Amino acid sequence: MQQDRSTPRRGFALRLGWLAALLAAGCGGGGHEDAPVTASRAPTEAAQAADVNLLPLVNPFVGTKIGNPNPDNQGTGGAVGNTFPGATLPFGMVQYSPDTGYGEFYGFGGYNYDKGVIQGISLIHSSGTGCSIQQDISMLPIVGNIASSPGTHIENYQVGFSHANEQAVPGSYRVGLNNGVNAELTVTKRTGAGRFTWPATNDATMILNIGRNGVGARSAQLEIVGTDSVQGFVETGGVCGGGGYFVYFHGQFDKPFASFGTYQGDTVTPGSRTAARAQNNGGWVKFAGGGQVGLRIGVSYVSTANAKLNMQTENPAWDFDGLKSAAQATWNATLNKVQVTGGSTDDRTKFYSALYHSLLHPNLFSDVNGQYIGFDNKTYTTNGWDKYATFSGWDIYRSQVQLIGWLAPKEASDMAQSMVVDAEKGGGGYPKWPTANDDTCVMVGDAGAVIVANLYAFGGRSFDTTAALRYMEQGATQPGTRSRNCETRPGLADYLGHGYIPIETPNLWGAAASAEEYALADSAIAQFAASLGDTVKRDKYLTQAQMWKPLYSKVSGYLHPRTAGGSFKSGFTRTDGAGFVEGDSAQYTWMVPQNYRGLFDRMGGNAAAIARLDEHFTQLDSGPNSPYAFMGNEPEHGTPWAYNFAGAPYKSQAVVRRILTDLYKTGPDGLTGNDDLGATSAWYVWGALGLYPEIPGLGGFVLGSPLFPSTAVRMGNGRTLTINASNAGANGTYVQSLKLNGATSTRTWLALTQLGTDTTLDFVLGGSANTAWGSAAADAPPSFDAPRTTTNASGFFSDFEAGIAQPDWNDTVDFQANIGGFCCGLAQMETSTRRENIAHSGTTALMYSGNDADATRSFSYNKVFDVRIPVTASTTLSYWIYPQSSAPNSAFVAVDLIFTDGSSLRDSGATDQNGVRVHPEFQGRGGRLAGNSWNEVRSNIGQWAAGKTIARILVAYDRPDATGTFRGFVDDIRVAP
Repeated sequence: MQQDRSTPRRGFALRLGWLAALLAAGCGGGGHEDAPVTASRAPTEAAQAADVNLLPLVNPFVGTKIGNPNPDNQGTGGAVGNTFPGATLPFGMVQYSPDTGYGEFYGFGGYNYDKGVIQGISLIHSSGTGCSIQQDISMLPIVGNIASSPGTHIENYQVGFSHANEQAVPGSYRVGLNNGVNAELTVTKRTGAGRFTWPATNDATMILNIGRNGVGARSAQLEIVGTDSVQGFVETGGVCGGGGYFVYFHGQFDKPFASFGTYQGDTVTPGSRTAARAQNNGGWVKFAGGGQVGLRIGVSYVSTANAKLNMQTENPAWDFDGLKSAAQATWNATLNKVQVTGGSTDDRTKFYSALYHSLLHPNLFSDVNGQYIGFDNKTYTTNGWDKYATFSGWDIYRSQVQLIGWLAPKEASDMAQSMVVDAEKGGGGYPKWPTANDDTCVMVGDAGAVIVANLYAFGGRSFDTTAALRYMEQGATQPGTRSRNCETRPGLADYLGHGYIPIETPNLWGAAASAEEYALADSAIAQFAASLGDTVKRDKYLTQAQMWKPLYSKVSGYLHPRTAGGSFKSGFTRTDGAGFVEGDSAQYTWMVPQNYRGLFDRMGGNAAAIARLDEHFTQLDSGPNSPYAFMGNEPEHGTPWAYNFAGAPYKSQAVVRRILTDLYKTGPDGLTGNDDLGATSAWYVWGALGLYPEIPGLGGFVLGSPLFPSTAVRMGNGRTLTINASNAGANGTYVQSLKLNGATSTRTWLALTQLGTDTTLDFVLGGSANTAWGSAAADAPPSFDAPRTTTNASGFFSDFEAGIAQPDWNDTVDFQANIGGFCCGLAQMETSTRRENIAHSGTTALMYSGNDADATRSFSYNKVFDVRIPVTASTTLSYWIYPQSSAPNSAFVAVDLIFTDGSSLRDSGATDQNGVRVHPEFQGRGGRLAGNSWNEVRSNIGQWAAGKTIARILVAYDRPDATGTFRGFVDDIRVAP
């Protein structure tokens, strides 16, 4: 065993409210289950409302049934939440829940509401995955004998049930089976407690089907110990079967065994105590006379000894009702961190069911003695913190972990530290989708880096931030960095080298989507570095975060996959999923929350972006190959809030309200897509609050319209955010006005730093849109472009190679007349990077091309870089140009500069080293640019432009007296002080 060397906790105390409610009631197909709930209150820094009983407003069955009328159109795990209804605690190790099947489509959480049978009750589940996972340590109470092997014929033993005999409450679950057995379940953090009541019979049998789980256990082992105990392990894969881990158990019954046996494969052996390590194995125990039998069972990922220790420590007595009351009290205290008042019962049920599902994962992974198994398969002991596992990275980074950070900073800090030590022990990169102590390689991007940055930004500050940034950087800059057997950023060398990932890059799912994900992760790294005071790394990664720009095609108007040579993919349509992941270009084009301003400018400005968003939200959940929104999957979770960045927050308010109303329900069919460990549920929580954590790695919210008249959020910093919304509800969709602590505000961004004290937001809502509120440019949330666009720099250089500034604009005309495309149906001048074995340095240069269609007036000035460079008397401009002789007008091209005062270099009279004006027409007429050769152009621009500031670098064609094509390359652009 090794001592964990990670940084110890630095005294961050989480202030929890304690429960003062009296009763907890159940949800489900049947009646209600009453249980006493008692606790005391602890003082907090701010006066808070008393806890109320919120448990009746939670329906754990939400998401267990198909929720979309067209599930075949979804294509991403089905149009079902894939949740489970069983007993668990917030972020607990154990999820004690019934299984209607194993690894079945529409039931990856173990439970399909439409199936009327139970095949097992297992201890480990995940809520809402899009493929099979866990369902580990399964058991089933039956009345009868074991004849055929349950390991290969569990269908012979499955038991029917009715939803009328089933109840679920946060922290407990109960079902009356058709065989007369009543099964009751509750939990502690690391243990399960069962109370099983058989009818009077000598055939009261508990099947221990440990060799069967959701992904197909690789092996399992069972020992029947003495007269009342069982123990063993399951070896299995993680989500979708990826990776691998061991989970151990030790259980004790409160009634002695009358008989027992084991099975392996099809072989059944009565009287055997051991099912040796194999597949499809397990055993059974029988109880004389039936009646009530209690079970306490501990779980560990380290050893059976630790599982027993967890059981003895957390579940020392046979007090099922006491444990159930404690579990329900824990949930009620947790849910009371957000108290909503008013609104319809349906809306409050949606809200608290969503909040409940948002707080199930990640899961506790260390034992009561602090031990856990690391990514290197060695045992470590924590030093004052809890290890967590099971992060659905690609899903939860978008808004779920921000909710954890905001409400539960202690747990958020431990989760961040868990990711750091996983990177440390696993190969230097953050895991993508870790299950237990292994990465499964599921989904794309660098989600781990974003998760850590978001946990920090929203309150989880007590972890090793120095190591956290180090591993972020390693994954973002060193190709081949791994987390166990998973490459952190496949295609990273191309991403850094091209500024995008070519569509033909091997061993990569979704080249364009992956590049977008990396850019988004880089923006989160930049914000994290900035919060640590490292402005150099902030600027580096903000620059790298713009690598979505090379994928934006001015011709198609979408993010458009590109080839290694630099050309955009031919045959493109916006609904083509090639290059994307569970979506298409029409949907992924919006996934640049770090710089919506830059995206909208490329679309032609706010009005054009708004019109496109309007069309996009014609449908809300249309599946992955559609021009419309796909809100059932995570890449579009931020898109409804994009209107705020375009000066039309009222449109976000309307779209968000439609989603809350139309796509979420109170029953088992309440989710139209996978909940993905709380990601989809967290979206509802934020939408109903009228807040959304849109910008990666930045603590703050885009503002919408609250659903409820009054909300009190007990933030993790010990302060309370009160949100009042007069006229809230069905007729109160639109914000009419807002006051922040009594002061009128039209800002649609609320920084987390503004919530350091008790804070009140007073909204006035109405049924008609107030198009003026929040519409000014100064009201919009921030966008983050490359620092060179907003911060003065003494100079600039780009050779278009890896790690160097890439074009901010591709094929984008600033102004033009009578210029068409060079060929191939193109309609305008091109200016974008290419690799065609023609470069002045390295392998990449900026290609220009077009066709002059008029012999009297023809020009095209194309934007390439946004900069901010003050010009001094000594400032120089230089670049290299390669006019191709095959196109007659190729020499009539030059680099041009636009200054902040609106003037330009071309009109300044500036000349180059040969006395030729630095103007595309004069460069062509000067006779100094040789065809099919590299030519240097140098100018002391300070002589003509000292005192001005360069705002933009262009590449321009200008020839008024001829027609014909032009094509060539520009490289090594430099502005030197």
